[in-house]
Amino acid sequence: MELNLPDSLYEDYSQLTPTWSSSGASSSSTPVMITTALPPPPPNVDMIFRWIIDLHDPRHFVSGFALQNLADHLINKNDIEILPLLLWDSPGVVSMLLGEVVRAYRYIRFPVFSLHQMSMRVYNVLLLFQCIAHHPETKTRFLRAKMPHYFYPLMDIGYPDKPFEMLRLGALGVIAHLLKAVHPVDADVVRFLMDTSALGHCTTAVEVGTSESKILAVFILHKIMSTNEGLQYCCVLVDRFLAIDDLLKLVLVYLSTMNRPSLTLFNLVAACYARLSQKSRALVSLRRYPPVMLLDGPFASLLAEDPSTDNFRRQLIENLENKEI
Repeated sequence: MELNLPDSLYEDYSQLTPTWSSSGASSSSTPVMITTALPPPPPNVDMIFRWIIDLHDPRHFVSGFALQNLADHLINKNDIEILPLLLWDSPGVVSMLLGEVVRAYRYIRFPVFSLHQMSMRVYNVLLLFQCIAHHPETKTRFLRAKMPHYFYPLMDIGYPDKPFEMLRLGALGVIAHLLKAVHPVDADVVRFLMDTSALGHCTTAVEVGTSESKILAVFILHKIMSTNEGLQYCCVLVDRFLAIDDLLKLVLVYLSTMNRPSLTLFNLVAACYARLSQKSRALVSLRRYPPVMLLDGPFASLLAEDPSTDNFRRQLIENLENKEI
């Protein structure tokens, strides 16, 4: 069964917590009309060209405005087929965007309180890299240039604060876009991620990230193990398998503490265990130390809500009980 993320990963995660208006209680019974702003019209090609040119503008507010417009263009799910090609082929644009990413490294080592404005700018840059990583033509060039290496340090950020979470989330999204909505999964992408130990860079997101970061990290893990080569990679070394098993069990513990557990995250964890149980080497350990919370844990309502997750759980149980595997 093919497991995937929603149609778009270009979500606006700049608002990770709800914002409430507290203007005070009113004694008037007059009804208040609440209006919702309509999304902006899709930009034409000339506007996109103008914004890309403005990225080089030395005035920070001009380049920032262009960057925000391009990012909003992605978030609003407008036609983005031309954008990754324009970004990659426009002279100096990718180099300039990488400069924004690299400049963020200093804040990772020496965090400061004035990080929010910088993280918003870099997050918008990461959204542009997500569309480059996803497009079939620019993806090949992206891998050939070994670009994922630039995003691994942002995935390794160990601070839970919102500005750092935005950077971690955006970087995870770049790697997830390499794997997203491709069936079968691109073997070259999986091989590159294995060769560069990408799974190790997903660990921090599982340990300290929000639900959104955890979803992307486990999504990357599942996509890698969905290929036979990737599954072999996850199980060939005992230490590597145990590290993956520990991460998945940590996610189950996290889900058990939530008032409303994430169905998407739970589905991904169940799919990972179902896939691991297809490998006899992994089954030896899973039979000794099974994911008890998945088999008998407090997730009956989630299993009833999503038949596909329950199916992954049943596959796991059948493989655990099958002595021929």
